[in-house]
Amino acid sequence: MAKIIDNHCHFEQLTKREQKQAIANYQVVGVASDYQSSLQLLALKKEYNDLSICLGIHPERINNYTDFLMVAELIETHCHQLVGIGEIGLPYFSLLKMSRAEQVRFSQQGLILFEKFVKLAAKLDQALNLHCVGDDTWQAISYLERYRIKNVLFHWFAGSHELIAAIYEKGWFISVSPEVITNIKYQNQVKMIPKEILCLESDGPWLYQGQRGIPEMMIATAQKIALLFNCSLSEILQTSQRNAHQIWRIK
Repeated sequence: MAKIIDNHCHFEQLTKREQKQAIANYQVVGVASDYQSSLQLLALKKEYNDLSICLGIHPERINNYTDFLMVAELIETHCHQLVGIGEIGLPYFSLLKMSRAEQVRFSQQGLILFEKFVKLAAKLDQALNLHCVGDDTWQAISYLERYRIKNVLFHWFAGSHELIAAIYEKGWFISVSPEVITNIKYQNQVKMIPKEILCLESDGPWLYQGQRGIPEMMIATAQKIALLFNCSLSEILQTSQRNAHQIWRIK
């Protein structure tokens, strides 16, 4: 089998040793969080030709929303080097400690930014690597439908049966993080996802039980998913590979 594809990794945040090991053994889709990380990924793409990259602004990075024009210029200039736009989406966790008035204000700003990125993706025929949580995802779906975005990955997604059904019906995909290895609540969430739309990710270097997330953790992730679905490890790996190739058009 070809190198297993890590569909969502903050590659620029890995150590140099982790980066080299990742590229040697896996096909990594690196996602940006802001303008600076977008520049870093472009530089790393020159260093590691096999690295696949998405540029964008993480929706929880509210202070970086004003970087949109600079990031958009990078996306347009380097679109031939990209496999998608991301990590983008809608804010959720950053709103939890805000007042109700602030939540309304920044939710609206997040929606405006999201639509700008979706519109750009439609213009450039780019896939999307998304951060969406819970019922706010309905708003994201409405924009994806409006701009007829075909290739979409909802990374580490948690939501209702109805949301998952909507994602499935649109032919989009959901990636599962190593959190599934030990988190029973997340395991129950993953079991709601149709196996046909599953993908693997590390979300590196996010910490899992104190362990830094790296692409290698996808193997244990796939093993746990196989147990949850009562199927073979090879079936999970093959499904993720097939879906990843469709989303990112990786050759």
